[in-house]
Amino acid sequence: MKKFLPVFCLAVFLICGLSSCKNGDHFITDKKVRQKAEQQFEIQKKLAKNRSSQLFGVFDKDITLAEEEALTFLYAYMPLSDLADYDGDFYLKNVRASLAARDTFSWGRTVPENLFCHFVLPIRVNNENLDSSRWVFFMELKDRIKKMPMRDAVLEVNHWCHEKVTYKGTDGRTSSPLASVKTAFGRCGEESTFTVAALRAAGIPARQCYTPRWAHGDDNHAWVEVWVDGTWHYIGACEPEPLLDMAWFTAPAKRAMLVNTNVFGDYNGPEDVLLKDPRFTRINILSNYAKTKRIFVRVTDGRNKPADSATVDFQLYNYAEFYPLHKAYTDKDGLCSFLTGYGDLVIWVSKQGLYGYQKISVGQSDTIHIQLVRKPGKEYAEIFDLVPPPEDNTAMPVADSLKNRNAERLEFENKIRGNYESTFIDSTKACRLAVTLNYNGDTLWQFLRASRGNWRGIIDFASEVPAGKKNLVFPLLEAVSEKDLRDVDPEVLKDAILFSGKFPPTGGTGEDFVKYILNPRVDNEYLKPSKNRLQSEFKTDTIEKFRKDPSGLVRWIKSNITIDLAANYGRAPLTPVGSFELRVSDPHSREILFVALCRSFGIPARLEPASRIPQFFREGCWRDVWFEKPPQAENERGKLVLNSDKGNLKRPEYYIHFTIEKFRDGFFRSLDYENDPSVNAFPVTLEIEPSYYLAVTGNRIPGGTILAQLTCFNVEKDREKQITLSLRNDQAPPAVLGVLDLKSFLGDLAQGKPVRLRSAGGYVIAWMEPDKEPTKHFVVDLRQKKASFDKWNGEIILLFKDDGEKQSFMAKNSGLPFRLQCIAANSLALKELSVALHKQTGQQFPVVIYVNAKGEIFYHSQGYRIGIGDDLLRFAR
Repeated sequence: MKKFLPVFCLAVFLICGLSSCKNGDHFITDKKVRQKAEQQFEIQKKLAKNRSSQLFGVFDKDITLAEEEALTFLYAYMPLSDLADYDGDFYLKNVRASLAARDTFSWGRTVPENLFCHFVLPIRVNNENLDSSRWVFFMELKDRIKKMPMRDAVLEVNHWCHEKVTYKGTDGRTSSPLASVKTAFGRCGEESTFTVAALRAAGIPARQCYTPRWAHGDDNHAWVEVWVDGTWHYIGACEPEPLLDMAWFTAPAKRAMLVNTNVFGDYNGPEDVLLKDPRFTRINILSNYAKTKRIFVRVTDGRNKPADSATVDFQLYNYAEFYPLHKAYTDKDGLCSFLTGYGDLVIWVSKQGLYGYQKISVGQSDTIHIQLVRKPGKEYAEIFDLVPPPEDNTAMPVADSLKNRNAERLEFENKIRGNYESTFIDSTKACRLAVTLNYNGDTLWQFLRASRGNWRGIIDFASEVPAGKKNLVFPLLEAVSEKDLRDVDPEVLKDAILFSGKFPPTGGTGEDFVKYILNPRVDNEYLKPSKNRLQSEFKTDTIEKFRKDPSGLVRWIKSNITIDLAANYGRAPLTPVGSFELRVSDPHSREILFVALCRSFGIPARLEPASRIPQFFREGCWRDVWFEKPPQAENERGKLVLNSDKGNLKRPEYYIHFTIEKFRDGFFRSLDYENDPSVNAFPVTLEIEPSYYLAVTGNRIPGGTILAQLTCFNVEKDREKQITLSLRNDQAPPAVLGVLDLKSFLGDLAQGKPVRLRSAGGYVIAWMEPDKEPTKHFVVDLRQKKASFDKWNGEIILLFKDDGEKQSFMAKNSGLPFRLQCIAANSLALKELSVALHKQTGQQFPVVIYVNAKGEIFYHSQGYRIGIGDDLLRFAR
């Protein structure tokens, strides 16, 4: 019997152990990877303990071993926002869709496990809200591509994406993939988020690539890299080309100073690593596109000893500010490095209140020595010329047959998308509906037109509002952003209407009530119904105490919401309800929660437009809220008066020609006055915090070089500081790039009758590619500079490949300069231009020239470039 007991116990142990194991194969066969994920998963479980049942109850369901390990991997590395605002059933559906894709497509089992974990399984791409696109896209794509080779499938998915979405600039909040489909357009960050989601739904490894800022122009761009049969390739999202590694941004990317991507999880690949975090890995993939060089920075103190753990910013001029491309920290020898392109940067270092900086040309630099000897407070000015990497317009040769076949497909896909857009409500139906619902027809139509594919959601909301609150419907729709109209859930709007009046406003006007109480939009957070939920979580007497003294609400948040500075790396803010439930937040999401709680309790609140400091309205003024900083100086202000130098050839515009940057923690960071009308008319007067500031001005000249000036100054409490903004002018006279026989050239320009010689001021002539992003940027430039071009005694001629393209463009575009004509162009005109310029032109569109009345060409641009309108106005005067 004694011999039997150990055997019996062992048998029971084995049976119990086996019965507790999940069935099936491992999702992660590498034991070390699995163990590391499990360790990080335990950390996440503790972090999200207040939402334990919503998130982790899914593990108690009947799931396979592969599903369990995939869920564990997702939970282990997801950002805080994803722990706060979604639940386990949502993640299980996504895991099952990913595994179904792996089993459905021929390439599924050929994708290495490491790449599948990091570039297929993850749901989040950028800072979009998550949706059900993974299984929706899988079901729509599987029969279309499952018999194709992987390379062909990638191209086909991109064609499918183009059927759904095309490029149009939007605000900075990233729409979810399904919201982009509903809208039928998006900016590059939304197109690439959508395309990555579609490729991952098909089991194809994909990642969103990002140049945070271009070196040669004031903008940025996002696109897609996709892994095909062992190699990473790039594509333009929703911009299908006949082959991989073809896109309009090929030439601009060769001038980039950084292309990077955040990889989900603890990724160990061959790429240059910029940042290693427990939850994600940031990699530098610039060498896939451009010539690169590693530069080293050596930081020392005032005694020339190595400065350990100094912060180093590698800054690029863009949008009139010095943007930190990459942040690094020095080692014990005072050293750090950065792999970048062959342009100019400003290297800025800081430690313990001291700083130093140096402007460098990467091609002429190896190790840069910077001392930490500067202290904030010194007033001075200096100038920099900042040069981008050189142009390289060499392109992959493609057979005309492939180009033509692809162009035919693009036109067909435009029609498919157009057919979907034709299902949007029209003005007649909107006005009929308005009569039924007892709303003003013209006003309702304006909101429904802006809502695009979300028009039914707006109607659902408007039709269910009680009669006594209908007067708030239009003010609410006006208060939210235009993008909100396109993707907001009607339940969010109902929640705002029904529960914003539960507590009377503690102050402000009727307009303040709409903007700062009724409005559910605080910043760039995902909108979920919150007012009713937040009101129900507090007793009425507690709410009344908060209404009398909102500082009590600040104390409640500080006591009840734990701040984690690292976990929310995905940059998607937590919703107010998410922060409240999780009881963990990042600082920005905490401030959104504060504003949302105030509004729920009838207290007008906002994030201040320039500084983003949370504020509540009390006794006729806005009061700053500080969660870390002592509040004794919260209402101190100084006055800054900005004047435009009389020698400026143009009126300085914020984020185009100048910025004001505040010194904070060793660095200058820009104040956000992008949409503030107070900076539009000079002299500009700003009421700002007393501090040390930097005024940056820059004039970008053709070719991309910036003529910059930096002015450091102090703003003191209750004192006025005068600053004059000077835009440095290019002293070199414009060069004649070539000469055209205008009579012959204009005579041959059109497919029909010749263009009349009628312009004393010269001609802006542009060969267009209307459906591509670079041409759309040029059109935006023309529209924004319409007033200036209308004063010009010249002609703008836009050229199209045929009459159909011309007519389509004219139907879709309004608000362009008055002296503009559209022409179906003779294809020989580009060849004639190439002869005049002595170089091949037309590989990238738009091709834009300025030619004076004598036929002298003073300006030539081809392909992607921001600011062409400003460039042309230097000549068109």
